[in-house]
Amino acid sequence: QMSKDVLYVDADEKIIGSGSISNAVENGIIVRIARIFLTNSKNELLIQKRSPTVRSVPNRWDQTAAGHVDADESFDTAAARELQEEMGITGVELNLLTKYYTEETDEELTKKRFNAIYTGVYNGEVSIDHDEVSDYAWVSQESLVNRMKSDPNEYTDGFVEAYNKYLEGAK
Repeated sequence: QMSKDVLYVDADEKIIGSGSISNAVENGIIVRIARIFLTNSKNELLIQKRSPTVRSVPNRWDQTAAGHVDADESFDTAAARELQEEMGITGVELNLLTKYYTEETDEELTKKRFNAIYTGVYNGEVSIDHDEVSDYAWVSQESLVNRMKSDPNEYTDGFVEAYNKYLEGAK
């Protein structure tokens, strides 16, 4: 798929322009990421497994959905779009839980990101985009925490960090 331009922001999270993700990473420009954590009525978290073909951290478990905020989007719009594109889920009321800044080193390059975590409750069907997602699961929070400790390499670093922020914010 054609990669769209994403929004660029400064350290105060003011919009400074837009461009490609690769240009942002190469030049240390900050981008925005929306991350979605959906739970069901049993308080199980919906997680996705990244497909083998995605460029960044393939074959690892991640939050329900996530992605960059495009040049013409708000965090809210990006969250709803990613949820629909990756998981086929629409019509969920998404609530902003928290925002935080991260710098993550990936093959010598530093990804600078403002992350926004959205939460919602969903009990319906899931229809994954097989180009981006290879599997999904509803997991109890208890088993997820245990699995993250015993098999940390099964999860993306971004998700582990985001999950800790999610737990803090959900208290």
